[in-house]
Amino acid sequence: MTIVIIGGGPAGLAAAITAAQSGAKVTMLEKMNRVGRKLLATGNGRCNLSNEDTDPAHYHGDPAFIRQVFEQVVPEQVLSFWDGLGLGFTTENGRIYPMSLQASAALDALRVEAERLGIQIRCEAPVQTIRRSKGGWMVSAGGISYGPFDKLILAVGGKASPQFGADGDIIPIAKQLRHTVRPLRPALVRLKCTSPYLKALAGCRMDALAVLKSDGKEIAERFGEVLFTEEGLSGPPILDLSREALEPGRKAAVSIVLFPGMNAGECFAMLEERCRRFPYMTLPEMFAGILNKRLIVPLIKEAGLNLQMKAGEMNKRQISALSGLLREWVFPVSGDGGWRDAQVTVGGVPAEEIDPLTMQSRLQKGCYFVGEAVDVDGDCGGYNLLWAVATGILAGRSASGEQ
Repeated sequence: MTIVIIGGGPAGLAAAITAAQSGAKVTMLEKMNRVGRKLLATGNGRCNLSNEDTDPAHYHGDPAFIRQVFEQVVPEQVLSFWDGLGLGFTTENGRIYPMSLQASAALDALRVEAERLGIQIRCEAPVQTIRRSKGGWMVSAGGISYGPFDKLILAVGGKASPQFGADGDIIPIAKQLRHTVRPLRPALVRLKCTSPYLKALAGCRMDALAVLKSDGKEIAERFGEVLFTEEGLSGPPILDLSREALEPGRKAAVSIVLFPGMNAGECFAMLEERCRRFPYMTLPEMFAGILNKRLIVPLIKEAGLNLQMKAGEMNKRQISALSGLLREWVFPVSGDGGWRDAQVTVGGVPAEEIDPLTMQSRLQKGCYFVGEAVDVDGDCGGYNLLWAVATGILAGRSASGEQ
């Protein structure tokens, strides 16, 4: 059995290793000068392999398709795959990482096994054409013709993080194979927002509740470390909300709840009590003991109050304005950080064109799609790497004929 794999990311490498372990002769074509470059950036360089919470609800796409894929390769099998490569694990807040907390350890493990298995890796080999002849699949890459091959696995990714080689190759390749591709857009990406205080807030980090709203309706919420940037908002809660926030045609805003443990009445009462106890303090001084210092001046200005005002001079309307901001500081969404900033792609080859039991194309026998090439994307927290490796294992197993 001969197999050609287009794309040397984690999905492609998992497919290659799985197929080669079953006895297939595997050739991998990668456009960059080395494989696995995007893997090195995952989990802020620590490589978030998976998560203790593997509920399929953390994925976006066709729910039945996603469920069926994970019935074929359960998350525990993905960890067994990594364990079989010699990788140890550690867990932090439910997220599973290599024991070394280094993405390079995961990539090295993949490379060592690929070399041991005799997988032929050809880098700097961008694919121009794919065609099927009587003898099998023929691929033209980097001006060289490869083939024929019995099976073809497409692990070309999407458009997220083009600095690592993702530039939407799935679109022309899928069209060559008579497949459709749903429109691609970035996800797990920082949000650009409208606010005159962002430069003052830039670099400030704090745990908060982020609530996504549109037309006055709450769409979703996430709690965690929110990062303020010069252009908007970032951090895990914002990345998770970005997919919904950037729905085409949606006018969205993110409300930052600085005191999520209090309701509106409790928040008002707390500020009223502090004003009573510390009437001699200015507003910045009064807030200094309970709020991140970087937030204080912008918050007071947003409420339209004077920084020199004494706490004892505050009336109920002014206290209400401040407590309201602590419960709901609104940042209208104006855009996103772009493809270079995005971690994952929304869109790709539709689930209905792929068999979830094998990852084989329903239109082209002997052709398989894996990872980000498929119209499935996950939340922040290891879910996208889990999907990449699971689909890679499934395609490699199916293409090599292993039952």
